Amino acid sequence: MSRFLTLLLVCTLCSCSKQQNVDFVQSSPDKVRVLLENDKVRVLEYSLKPGEKDNPHTHPPKTSYVISGGRLRVYPEGEKPFDTEEMAGASEWADYRGLHYVENIGSTTVTILLTEVK
Repeated sequence: MSRFLTLLLVCTLCSCSKQQNVDFVQSSPDKVRVLLENDKVRVLEYSLKPGEKDNPHTHPPKTSYVISGGRLRVYPEGEKPFDTEEMAGASEWADYRGLHYVENIGSTTVTILLTEVK
């Protein structure tokens, strides 16, 4: 019996430590458009109008390029929300991003080009 309990405990701990991946396109199909997808990358166009929110999602490692900027509020799971000013022409690299959702708190539509690495 103790062998069973040990196995059950190990399985439970392993399942708790896995990252929860929520595909951005599937979670917010009205906000994200796939421009290109192959076995190496997926290129997305993301647009969020003033007052809109997307749905909770994660990101694999990615680059981003801001086509049109504005003010966003990011709500990371289990953390304090933070505001960011997205500037047109800015680009960045980001490693895996955990579960979060985003709200456009500005007065302009924000459009970002994302390239996710597979």
